[in-house]
Amino acid sequence: MMVIVNIDVFGRWLWNSPLSGTLELTEMGIVAIVYLQLAHTIRVKGLTRSDTLLLFLTRIRAKGTALVLRMVFNLTGTLVLSIIAYGQISRLIHAWSRGYYKGNVGIFTAPTWPLEAIILVGAAAGAIQFMILAYRNLSALR
Repeated sequence: MMVIVNIDVFGRWLWNSPLSGTLELTEMGIVAIVYLQLAHTIRVKGLTRSDTLLLFLTRIRAKGTALVLRMVFNLTGTLVLSIIAYGQISRLIHAWSRGYYKGNVGIFTAPTWPLEAIILVGAAAGAIQFMILAYRNLSALR
């Protein structure tokens, strides 16, 4: 993606001619990158969140309450990503069957179904990872 953007910038600067499809590929690439790394980010607890309350509860020895809150967070994440994955199924089917694309015909077009599939797989994998973390929280409560 970096190479494509640099070629586009230098093409505009040197020859006043941009690289066709740079905008479309960059838009789709950034979304794909986010969903491809989502499950791993959840697994290593790399999602941005405010854990001030959780740290406070842990310090005052209310670890059970902190675990319950973590479990609620993980179950909410499971629900949200499951809804996204479920919604993506019809989008993927439509993009595949109707041949949806991004870009301008005759200049540059890219099919959207690969991106829709990446979003579906990434959201499903993220939901599964959240479910695993919620199960671990539940196991730690026992």
